[in-house]
Amino acid sequence: MTFNENWQIGLATHTGPVKDRNEDNYFLRMTLDPKGQEFGVLAIADGMGGYQDGAEASKLVVKKLDSWWLKRVPKLLKKKNLQQHLSSEFEKLFVQMNQELLQIGSKLGTTLSLIVMYGGHYQLYHVGDSRIYQVKGSQGFQRFIHQQQQHDISLAEQLTEELEGEIEMALLTEDHSWVEQQVKKGKLTREQARNHRKRNMLTQCLGIEEHVDPFEQVGFYHSSDLFLLCSDGFYSMFSDEEIIMTLQGLEKEYTDLQLIADYLVKLANFSGTRDNITVLLVRNVFAKDQVTESEQKSFLQSLFSRTKRGTP
Repeated sequence: MTFNENWQIGLATHTGPVKDRNEDNYFLRMTLDPKGQEFGVLAIADGMGGYQDGAEASKLVVKKLDSWWLKRVPKLLKKKNLQQHLSSEFEKLFVQMNQELLQIGSKLGTTLSLIVMYGGHYQLYHVGDSRIYQVKGSQGFQRFIHQQQQHDISLAEQLTEELEGEIEMALLTEDHSWVEQQVKKGKLTREQARNHRKRNMLTQCLGIEEHVDPFEQVGFYHSSDLFLLCSDGFYSMFSDEEIIMTLQGLEKEYTDLQLIADYLVKLANFSGTRDNITVLLVRNVFAKDQVTESEQKSFLQSLFSRTKRGTP
């Protein structure tokens, strides 16, 4: 799946072998700012099956995101210090979505994990236990740009320079779950938490409690970086080491992220997942690379010029 030559996208979602319906939902939109800079927002929402209508909850928050995109993004892209404005926007938006779910009158619960990609910077906002990973040093990207050599040798050489390091994967979000609390206290290991009978017990999601405190994170990315957004129906079946090894193997064989997303969902099904599965892969191929130290400092200073809740 591609929006244009600057974005590589892979999206796959499936009900899974056990449940009767798919309560996962997703959102992805890309556009350009007035200066021609790529701007993208991607999210996944996992409706809570233990409540009355998880599918309706995840559908509602995605609909709310779509309305926000149409009404607010054209105006926001004209503003200076966009990243700072986005932080305020999403704090308000998460509160609004939570209140709308509560006002329906029945318990409609959902997770929401969202990432904004813009000019080599990312900002993410997250509630629940869906996850966002960042993978650096992709060999699949190396194969992709080698294919571009016949079109632009200088571009391929420039982009290849950042691939000299080893492949690394970082979990960017923090699970709002009981088992994550036990891991932080040193009472459970990551592997024990992954297989614990209380692994699905959330400490926070949208639509259940009056107060919501989204986890926020900011950082930087390069053209080769791959972002993986996934629901627990996928990641609960594998350790982080297994995920990165699988991605590494698939990217050696394929350059099409859609094929990789399809394969990952099939693999989770084959491995016996008991939940819905959603995998969303994204790479901003020609993102502005090598963000300078001064640019990083300026970005962070503008973003945190006011006190923010929930930021590590």
